[in-house]
Amino acid sequence: MNKNAKTKSKSKLKVTSELDVALSPEGIVTLLLKDHKAMRVLMKKIKSHRAAPAQIRTNFKLLEKLVLSHVKAEEFSLLKRIEHHPKFEDHAKESIEEHHIHESVLVGIRKLKSTDRQLTQIKIFCELLKDHIDEEEEELFPQFKRYSALSTRKKMGTLFIQRRKQTHRPDENLGALTSVKVLPK
Repeated sequence: MNKNAKTKSKSKLKVTSELDVALSPEGIVTLLLKDHKAMRVLMKKIKSHRAAPAQIRTNFKLLEKLVLSHVKAEEFSLLKRIEHHPKFEDHAKESIEEHHIHESVLVGIRKLKSTDRQLTQIKIFCELLKDHIDEEEEELFPQFKRYSALSTRKKMGTLFIQRRKQTHRPDENLGALTSVKVLPK
């Protein structure tokens, strides 16, 4: 990695740490984990052997909306801010690329005419998503918590909530948006 990339990475984290934003009572990692938990609940319902096709589609629509909102907010508030940092670069870039794959798979599922193929691909998407969130939770999040200040994580949490609110409908408060409060500056 060249010196400019190192300077750029530190400045992005430094800029984030110096932002004059209200602090979320919860840091970015806690909020991401709340979204992941909501995704896991929906995936479990989708993959249930007792779920009727209509139930699978209903839960998948919720999962799709949550995933798309989550991806935009996670990239804006965390991944784009750490993608050039030497400690986080590989994990951040991999997460961003996996997000692009998820978005492409979702587009493909929406285009399918065959109900059987659609239901099968929905379940495969859930497996891909589970692998992705497991990897973030086991590798990226613990490493980021070790090397970042709590105040920076809370500022990133505020940015995450702001972006999530911009990318979802008010009647769809899933995951991190179920009980949102932001502390005053």
